[in-house]
Formats: sequence, C-alpha cells, structure tokens
Amino acid sequence: MSALIAGHMLMASTSALYALYRVLRPYRVGIYGPSLVGKTTLDQYLTVPGDIEPIPLHFRTSHPRASTSTGFQEPNATRKRIRFKKDKTPVITTDLAGDHMFRNLWVDDMFSRNTELVIYMVDHRAMTSPQFAADAAAGLTYLVDNIIKKEVSKKISRKAKKASKSYTPRLFCLMINKMDIWWDPQAQQLWQYGLQKEHPIVAPFRESLKRLRRAGIRAEIKAISSQHGINVEKSLTELLQSL
Repeated sequence: MSALIAGHMLMASTSALYALYRVLRPYRVGIYGPSLVGKTTLDQYLTVPGDIEPIPLHFRTSHPRASTSTGFQEPNATRKRIRFKKDKTPVITTDLAGDHMFRNLWVDDMFSRNTELVIYMVDHRAMTSPQFAADAAAGLTYLVDNIIKKEVSKKISRKAKKASKSYTPRLFCLMINKMDIWWDPQAQQLWQYGLQKEHPIVAPFRESLKRLRRAGIRAEIKAISSQHGINVEKSLTELLQSL
C-alpha cells in the first residue's frame, strides 16, 4: 500500500514539475497561411475566447517595410493560454500576414523560434475558388520546401539561417478553418473514421502532406471555426498533448 501511495505521489510530483516547466517554457506554435483564412481571428480568440467580430478587409494583417533580412518589420510573438476542460496549456504564437510577399516572415518565425507545432491554415475557398486553392497550395509547398530543406529561403535573418540547419518540427497540422461554412455529413463521416485526407477540401494539399510524411514529419488534419470558437481548444490541446 505504501508503495502505491508513493507511486501516486511521484506521478503527481512529476506532473506538477512538467506543468511548471511549461509555464516557464510555453509550447512554441507557428500559425501560417494565406490571407483572410482567419489567422488573426484565431490569434484574437486564443487571447480572449468568445465570438470574434469579422475583421474588416482594410484592417487585415500587414507589416511595414524595414531594412531587415526579410524586408519587413516582424511582430513580436505573444503568450496565450489554451483552456480545455481542466487543462491550461501555455503557448507562444506570432500573428503574421498571409500575402505572398510576407512568406519569408513565416519561415523566419518558424526557424528563429524553433516552433514545435507548425500550423498551416486554409478555409472553404480551397473547394470554391481555383485561384485560392492554387495560391494556398503554393504557400504550403513553399513552407514544406523550407521544412524539409529542399530550398531554404535566402531572405531570412542570420539567426533563422543558422537554426534552419537543425530544424525539424515535432508536428505539422493542416488546419481547415470556417467549418461552420463547409462542414457537411461527408466531412462528419470522414473525420469520424480518420479519413480526413479524402475530403475534397484537402485535395490541393495532399502532395505536400505526403512530402512531409516521407520526410518523417507527422502531419495531422484538423477542422475548426476560429470566429465562433468551434473545436479550437479541443483541436489545439489534442495536437499539443501528442507532441
């Protein structure tokens, strides 16, 4: 009996120490993707949960030009806490714009912060707009090229270049936003059986996901609605707990 109690005390102590470690060293999460997919909305939701008002087009995320390696002024990463059931998981993320001119910022952020979880966010336009699907697929290809070192961007900081040599994310996630718009019985069935990759919304991104898996990088697919908070905390908590 005393051994059992000691075992429970040891487990509780280990859990408490790990929780303290994560308070001091939050998970480093990188959230990237095309314009208007909901990255800033997700950033705001993680900061203060609740329904988020749609962000007007003229307020969409942008970055001023600067004499840096990327050519733009990079925003600071900010700390959040994801609350799900009894879990409170600290994370650090950066709100980065999605226009193609800012893609170097994604890579610089990913490498220089040594992000553990890389999230690439898209939305329902992957099924309804060929132009968006092509642009989003190109953005993911660019990101994957950098992750697997096929072609590392030259327009990143010296710190990022140095970090890139040994960088590998612990987990990648294709995060499909605005599920309040596109979720249907087909999606419900495919997600239920773990066949997310078979949904038409994933089609433009399948080859990049295969490339990640061939490189030994685990790639997951999740569905959320950042504006309405649907499945946000659950998905992120599951991803972080699987690291």
